[in-house]
Amino acid sequence: MASMLPLLYWADPVQSAAVFTPVIAFLLAVQYNSLISVLAYSALLLLVLVGVCNVYVYTMVVLLKKLPDEPSSDPLYKVYGADLTIPAEDVVKISNCTTDIVNSGLTELKRLFFCENIIDTVKFGISLYCLTYIGSWFNLLTVIILAWTGLFTLPKVYINNQAAIDDAVISVKTVIDGLKAKISALVPVTTAEDKKEE
Repeated sequence: MASMLPLLYWADPVQSAAVFTPVIAFLLAVQYNSLISVLAYSALLLLVLVGVCNVYVYTMVVLLKKLPDEPSSDPLYKVYGADLTIPAEDVVKISNCTTDIVNSGLTELKRLFFCENIIDTVKFGISLYCLTYIGSWFNLLTVIILAWTGLFTLPKVYINNQAAIDDAVISVKTVIDGLKAKISALVPVTTAEDKKEE
């Protein structure tokens, strides 16, 4: 995660743009075309790009002799050496991490659906109700596009306006904590242990 922060903060704009642009282009393309068409056209574009680079290198090295006859003359020289294999250890780490996330998520959903804490269940129900409105306004792909764009813009906005945003968050948090205290005083909280004792 720490290696992602410079990308999100646009420390190197070229590298951040190289990550942001293809993903947003893919998401926008899938928004308006089928996934199969987008994948086929993307692969075709990549094939044409490699072909044009090969023709360029052949023309500049062999025919015109303007570039030296060495691998570094090819614009895709660094890409050819890229290792595309996935180590087995990484797959095991990812599967273990994914299993932990799924298990904790399922445990939390069970807790919320079976009303082990009534306040959390009510908050969950309100969140689901709000999601019905979001779902009626946007489809999932639009939400993903907005999230991807926000992932690359909000950290930079926060860095540029950190003091003002921190003050606003503190004041909102104070109000929310006050509301939670009032609601907790009005509604008795029962936990799973209380239900077992009864």
